[in-house]
Amino acid sequence: MWPRIREILFGNLGLKLASLFLALLLYAHVVTDQPREQVLQIPVTITGLPDTLSFLGKPPERIGVRIRGAWKDLIRLGLTSPYLSVDLAEAKPGPFSATVSVEDVKERALPPELSKAVAVTEVLEPRTVSLTIERKASKRVAVRPRFTGVPPQGFRLLLARATAFPESAMIEGPASAVETIEALDTVPVDIAQERERIQRQVEIDPGPVPLRIEPRRVLISARLVKADADTAAAPR
Repeated sequence: MWPRIREILFGNLGLKLASLFLALLLYAHVVTDQPREQVLQIPVTITGLPDTLSFLGKPPERIGVRIRGAWKDLIRLGLTSPYLSVDLAEAKPGPFSATVSVEDVKERALPPELSKAVAVTEVLEPRTVSLTIERKASKRVAVRPRFTGVPPQGFRLLLARATAFPESAMIEGPASAVETIEALDTVPVDIAQERERIQRQVEIDPGPVPLRIEPRRVLISARLVKADADTAAAPR
């Protein structure tokens, strides 16, 4: 009995495995060839803005797009990492608004080999890119060290002696924003686990405005002292 069962299970094993493999391929082809619809989140990039101009406002990071096509084509589209560029080459100072259409996605975001294989049926919210275009300005501003956290018990931070090197940075961006900035903070340095001397290289925080900052990083130096150090050294 067992020899018969073994013969049924393992006889012509190579042929059986090949048949199984072909059956799986056929199944995968049939399944992935079925039409489907899915929502794809496409990243948005700003391109073409002249060097003399900058912008205020935050464009949407991604735009949702409803796409219909064979499942295999939708899988291929996801693997291509499509993105949508918003061209500002012809933009002038003042308000700028562009509504992304189905045609924009098809022409500027989809790869040519897939633009005819899938159909863009709808652009979801947010579908509008709204910015304010301004002339670009630049100036040098001070850099202020910023700290977070509570010093270890028995210590305190000598904030007045904290320094940044270099102590200033050149910023460039929208004129109306640059004109109001006199100083920029660094990203916070956590002092909760520090002891005595602190030295960290950290980035400068641009805040909510799109700024070009040079240099981008500074060296922060600060000291923690025992909380009673000044009291002990003070004259009576």
